[in-house]
Amino acid sequence: MAATDIAGPSPVSRKIRWLGIALVVITGLYSAGWFYVASKIETFLGGVVNQTGPGALNIVCEKLSTSGFPFHIGFSCGRTVVGDQNSGNTVSAGALTAAARIYNPGTAVVELKGPADVALEDGGSIQANWQQLRASFRANFSGLATLSAEGKALTVKLNSPVLVDTLLFSAKDSQLHLRNNSGDLDVAASAADFSLTDTTNAPLLPVLSSSVEFTLADRGTVLEGAVFGSKAMKGTLTSFKIETPDGLYGEMSGPFTIDDEGYLSGTFKARLEKLGLWEQTLRGIFPDAGDTISGVATLLKGLAKGKDEVTVNLEVNDGAISLSFLPIGHIPPI
Repeated sequence: MAATDIAGPSPVSRKIRWLGIALVVITGLYSAGWFYVASKIETFLGGVVNQTGPGALNIVCEKLSTSGFPFHIGFSCGRTVVGDQNSGNTVSAGALTAAARIYNPGTAVVELKGPADVALEDGGSIQANWQQLRASFRANFSGLATLSAEGKALTVKLNSPVLVDTLLFSAKDSQLHLRNNSGDLDVAASAADFSLTDTTNAPLLPVLSSSVEFTLADRGTVLEGAVFGSKAMKGTLTSFKIETPDGLYGEMSGPFTIDDEGYLSGTFKARLEKLGLWEQTLRGIFPDAGDTISGVATLLKGLAKGKDEVTVNLEVNDGAISLSFLPIGHIPPI
């Protein structure tokens, strides 16, 4: 018998075997740990949702289950309902899923299926649907640090006793981003191909795309669960833009304050392009204010000195808007 016939496994073979055993043990421990954590999450959520208690919110999560194995951990609901006992408002929607990466549990993604129905205490209602509605957030030990939401093919139907007619909103793409920036709250939002119509499909606004960016001083803790409290605040409007497919364009920026009653004050730098189109569009939206609009358009064209664009300063004092001491409108309290 040759010596090689009775020799034991080679060092390489033993290393491969032990490596395989180690992988099996690690995989088993990881799987056991994942399901242990998932069971704890499901137990915790089970004590919060689908319960009738003294809290202000009643949350229903049908068919609650954990999901995401092996690299994510999260939960899902077949249907979701949230009721606010204080306001009497109720929101119901379709399936909800939430998942975080195992190695980065402070960052999670939430997706909600439509349609959604909102019943308001005053008798109003909101029906919404979308192709996709997704949110993501990053949290630390204090609470949320950032929150982002994105919707595709969003449609909203609003009924309210204070409205003469039902309003229909739609947007091809919409986004919202919130960030706690060293105690200040940074807000950015946008809507592409936004439209507003009534029940007869008559357009109340031209189809437009819009975006806004602003900062509210000392309001970053709102993401951590703090309440707004007083309406009084101050901030900076970094940019507010409106544009339409036919070339109408407007942009505005500047610092502002809001008093305890919700009235806005500030000085805003405004840039308008296509002045004639602005006059035509605004007269179509506000036919009863045609003379005022034409008067403002004449002033702007004079300031433009023959160009079809102009940059001016708008003064807002307690909601009253003026241009070169000419009153042009009023903003209701927020």
